[in-house]
Amino acid sequence: MDVDTIRSGLEAYRNGHELDRYELDRGLRRESEARALRQRHADLFRAETRGLVADAEAKARERGHPGDAASLRLLHEGLVRFHLQRELAPIDAAIARHGRVVQVELADGSRRPLRDMKLLLASAASAERRGEIEEARLEAARTLVPLMTEKVGVEQALAKDLGHGDLVALHDALTGRDAAATGEVARRILEETNDLYREVMGWTVRKRLGVDLADARRCDVPYVLAGRYLDYAGAFTAADMLKRARGFLGRLGVDLTADGRVSVEVEAPAPDAPPRAYVGAIRVPDDVRLVLEIGDGQRDWLAFLEALGRALFLGHVDPAAPFEQRALGDPSLDLAFGALFRHLLLEPAWLERTLGFERPKDYLILAYLERLYDLRLCCGRVLFELRLRRQGSAEGMEEVFEGVMRQAIGVRTPRELFLHDVRAALHSLTQLRARLFEPLLTLHLLHYFDETWWNNPRCGPFLRREWAIGHRLSVEDRARDMGYELSAKPLLKLFAKNL
Repeated sequence: MDVDTIRSGLEAYRNGHELDRYELDRGLRRESEARALRQRHADLFRAETRGLVADAEAKARERGHPGDAASLRLLHEGLVRFHLQRELAPIDAAIARHGRVVQVELADGSRRPLRDMKLLLASAASAERRGEIEEARLEAARTLVPLMTEKVGVEQALAKDLGHGDLVALHDALTGRDAAATGEVARRILEETNDLYREVMGWTVRKRLGVDLADARRCDVPYVLAGRYLDYAGAFTAADMLKRARGFLGRLGVDLTADGRVSVEVEAPAPDAPPRAYVGAIRVPDDVRLVLEIGDGQRDWLAFLEALGRALFLGHVDPAAPFEQRALGDPSLDLAFGALFRHLLLEPAWLERTLGFERPKDYLILAYLERLYDLRLCCGRVLFELRLRRQGSAEGMEEVFEGVMRQAIGVRTPRELFLHDVRAALHSLTQLRARLFEPLLTLHLLHYFDETWWNNPRCGPFLRREWAIGHRLSVEDRARDMGYELSAKPLLKLFAKNL
């Protein structure tokens, strides 16, 4: 087996999994083919295969071909990540099966899926009702804790099998990035936004609930922030959503379908279900499917715009690039380009031009407060997860989680959620790095195209060139190419200006 054979085999394996997941999500098949895919491509996951790619990377570096070496590093990283997913597949499948069947039984006798709870909490006006929903949710969540605890131990064993002390050490060796440095950024964000957050969130909680921030519960937060969605619901109709999107993309000079590589599939959402928009990246960039299960409301627009940004990025990746540069690499890029479009809902001029929403001052304060809450929640998860993964066991981590989250978001957080918040290993780091990069990307666009970059026909070709790079570079490298360093400063300035 040579590198080209490994590359083509891994692409077939990855694309097969994407198609399988997409068809399961869309209800196009009842049974997953993941097990058959794992068996068909078993040769990819032998230690000899990973060693061959690692050797090829080292030789490319010795011969003075840094570009080839960097690409082979992405391929090696992808092989290891898929190896971990393959080994974890049985326990992940068990967790997924439990998650699908876990229903929360409410006081009125009705039963709702666990995933719908945030939507229910947002519309529950009484503290008693929110408490009932939360307790039912926690009772259901407890059933998953033993499986998740087992998974943490299995992940630790896999990291050791690969020659590393824990998952954090494995992450650093694979990516060349320092997880501890990301943790320090998280800590600094919490310190530097602490006073602002407690002042604005504290005032909002007192106004909405009549209690101090310290006396509020995490289950109260969806209701506290619900005014953003409920008080301005009329401005966010789903009518002509795609037509409106084509309108502002057309002014940018961007085709919604990426010249036929992105297909849009619209489905009616299930009754009372949260809005859902997701991307089936079957073959990057040639077959990217944007699936919309949305209706009226700002949550639907948020879900739509975020998925749209990711689909456009993947649909414009250079098709001639090696597989690892197209579909592997840094997942923070996908999240960042999704956030770039999601945060158009924070641009007053875009809101007025695209949705006819005028004078959104109070709405924007709530929107930025929710963004700051989500950021601090993410930072708390980073700090907790680094401790969890370094320990390599869930033993005694409930109390640590409770304390970290109390510091991060200022409200009481049930310790039962300590593994639910970090169920995908080290994904919190990916999320934080995306949150750091997106404001830099926005600054880059503002530098060239002013505050209405989304309305400038010269910006479309510029974005297409940025998208074409694909995953060849990490967000740190992309930031340096734009003349920045990945840091929290632009994000902190954003909150200081708008809150």
